[in-house]
Amino acid sequence: MDPPPRKSIYEWDKTLRETGSLISHAGKHPKQHVTEETVDRVRESFSRSPHKSIRQASRELGVPRSTVHDIVHKRLRLRAYKHQLLHHIKADDHSKRTDFAVEVLSRIEENDNYLDLVLFSDESTFHMCGKVNRHNCRIWGSENPHQVIESESDTPKLSVWLGLHKHGVIGPYFFMEATVTGHSYLDMLENFAVPQIPPGFIFQQDGAPPHFHRDVTTFLDETFPGRWVRRGGPTAWPPRSPDLTPLDFFAWGFIKDIVYRGNV
Repeated sequence: MDPPPRKSIYEWDKTLRETGSLISHAGKHPKQHVTEETVDRVRESFSRSPHKSIRQASRELGVPRSTVHDIVHKRLRLRAYKHQLLHHIKADDHSKRTDFAVEVLSRIEENDNYLDLVLFSDESTFHMCGKVNRHNCRIWGSENPHQVIESESDTPKLSVWLGLHKHGVIGPYFFMEATVTGHSYLDMLENFAVPQIPPGFIFQQDGAPPHFHRDVTTFLDETFPGRWVRRGGPTAWPPRSPDLTPLDFFAWGFIKDIVYRGNV
């Protein structure tokens, strides 16, 4: 027999603490009418502090959490928007992105299977505190405020590399050091990634500092002659362009949602 879910245990504990019994008395008391004064108080509370949770508003206003929840969703029609983690784009980055897109489109015209042969790769940082989990952050409002939150880099962390192509995934690879260096990146390429990359593939990496190491560049020139993408490589990868790869606009977000789900 499967154990009861966490939510059920939480509700039993709450009922026992509030009533002294595990028997639920829900439904015995008629639902109280919500006054306009209560609605105005909830509206003012979230207008003043849109980052607060429903639980916090309930505690501050002395109004049941379920009532606050109903007012926020049904009366005020507010929605919970997530923070967005964005890279700052400089003025000349737009033209470089355009040049890259034009070059890739021309390569696709020459070879319909061009993108099928690209191995997209990237490293990502997983902070032990889970602070990058955007599911813990909400901003209540009737319109999306498009607010950006800056990430910190001074907490314990783990660096992970992943490769992704049409036919499968290579990795993940966990670096021993918290910060990836040119030497540790080259070691990963030589002993882990490249032996698993199918022949004839095009290797893509972004403009991270370890990718500029002289030994890394020499190794890629020898291993993928004319078939690798990087800032300054045979195909120039535009700077500050993480959203151009499937790893950044899907894979890392999907993986981190699973990793940090226990912190919600």
